[in-house]
Amino acid sequence: MDNGGYVYVADTGNHRIQKFDSSGGFILGWGHQGSADGAFLSPAGIEFVNGNVVVADTGNHRIHVFGPDGTFRTK
Repeated sequence: MDNGGYVYVADTGNHRIQKFDSSGGFILGWGHQGSADGAFLSPAGIEFVNGNVVVADTGNHRIHVFGPDGTFRTK
């Protein structure tokens, strides 16, 4: 959960990140299977750093950084 009360889920089997409000309502999702920037292969962990969403992309052996709106920032 981020500081705004939103819940982020690493949807490992579907290779994406999902964002929900505190009541469980779907807000947005991003990502797809692959190795390009913003794509995942079994994302498994999420952390929040300086307002960014940091995702452990375990299948691709890397870390991705996104804005809270799902905008890819860096890897």
